[in-house]
Amino acid sequence: MNHFSGMTRREFARLIGTASALGVLEPQLVTMALADNKRSLNYLANRTAGAEGNWELKKIEGKVPKALNGTLIRTAPGQKETFGVPLQHLFDGDAYLSKLTFREGKVSLQARFLDTPQRVEEQQQKRMLYNEVGTLAPSLPEGYNRKYRGKNQPSVNIIRWDGRYLGLSEGGPPVEIDPNTLGYKSEWNFYGTLPGDVPFTAHPKFDPVTGEGYAYGIKRGMGLALTVFRMEKDGKLKQLYSLPQPQYFMVHDMLLSKDHLIFVMPPVWVEVAKAMSGKVAPFQALRFGDEMPTKIVILRKDGTGKPITINQPANMVFHNGNAFEKDGKLQFDSILSPDGSVLKAVGSFDAAEPVKTTPNHLTRLTVDLAKGELVSRNELEAEVEFPRFDERLGGTEARYLYTGGFNGGLSEATAIVKHDLHRRTSKKIQPAKGRTYAESVFVPQPGKISEDQGWLLTLGYDANQDQTFLEIRDAATMDFQARVWAGIHYPLGFHGNFYANVPS
Repeated sequence: MNHFSGMTRREFARLIGTASALGVLEPQLVTMALADNKRSLNYLANRTAGAEGNWELKKIEGKVPKALNGTLIRTAPGQKETFGVPLQHLFDGDAYLSKLTFREGKVSLQARFLDTPQRVEEQQQKRMLYNEVGTLAPSLPEGYNRKYRGKNQPSVNIIRWDGRYLGLSEGGPPVEIDPNTLGYKSEWNFYGTLPGDVPFTAHPKFDPVTGEGYAYGIKRGMGLALTVFRMEKDGKLKQLYSLPQPQYFMVHDMLLSKDHLIFVMPPVWVEVAKAMSGKVAPFQALRFGDEMPTKIVILRKDGTGKPITINQPANMVFHNGNAFEKDGKLQFDSILSPDGSVLKAVGSFDAAEPVKTTPNHLTRLTVDLAKGELVSRNELEAEVEFPRFDERLGGTEARYLYTGGFNGGLSEATAIVKHDLHRRTSKKIQPAKGRTYAESVFVPQPGKISEDQGWLLTLGYDANQDQTFLEIRDAATMDFQARVWAGIHYPLGFHGNFYANVPS
């Protein structure tokens, strides 16, 4: 008798995933069930994490370079169901941290959910209490009052700054994370210099020459403003700009050149009254205004001078590459989508059929700084995302850019792509059938100065084995070096960073 007849594929996959997380089913049975269910790779790769703990990883194909020593730290939305409530958005879910540590060819994994106060409260009450980005929580039990106003999930990016790990959400302040236990410590306001009404970006940029960082947030409440900071080496913030804004715009990323900061601001904003009504989740209050321009805002890094603002046709943008200045021209790379379909795609993670998106383009833009005019706009490659490069060249001309390649929307990555920006060519590495990739992180070889003398570290997922893995490739040749199997499934997430000689 088939006990699962009448269930949708999504319901079946959710049941199997929950059983796996609870340890009710053996991993081999989970793998067989998921393979037969034919869920999308994107769904399987980012569903609820299967385990927490510490492991020495023994299953390795190839050889991990002995010169690769340090830590790859990543964060991700770690679950897609909260006490029976399916989470609908790709960004939904409590933060799940993973730390891969490399020592002389050996690799260990530490992974766990971040025990934020809100997660602890929900676990104690055994119910969803707080809204997620794209999913409303059920009504509260009569007489119950939540302890906190909302969640601040540091599930987008994680950095090391001022001797501490900071998990970033762009919905609030950073969260300080214990480097040894990956436990929650506290929200962090840079020694009192981050205003309480300014959330902190998930994509600060760092000057490789001065060691300083640059960050921003949109000030909330009365007087909406793009607020820009320099991250001083003493750990404090210095405000450089406060630029009034007509709406609460979604600005996910920025660029840094030798002398300038660049914001590519899409016409995407939060309808504040709708968001505050309590009738919709925050992401459902976003609007893409195809009748409005995308604004390029260029600021001097020293905080002086007037902003340069250039209007462009409406585009959606999540991420940018590098920026540099040459012969009075500012050149930078952004990944531009012609419409807001990608917003629908990430907001429909739990849909029966994935939402197709209009292809985006990696685009090189050139601005004449003296005239404050855009002088060229060239599309380099379609359907790519998550750009990374050798960050030692941040703000100067970098020849190589590494992205994920996609086909038919922002779902599973179908390639690792190395872009040669001088020759306008690219090389793609495609995964085996049933596998997908996350963002690649470039790590330079110790003592080497050429920009592609290093490794690409790329997290991936294999549906046939229902396991997460890390793939290591030579950045210069893209040749395979090693594949390290985690032995468990955990969500790929969005961003992370590699640090040499960090606390273990």
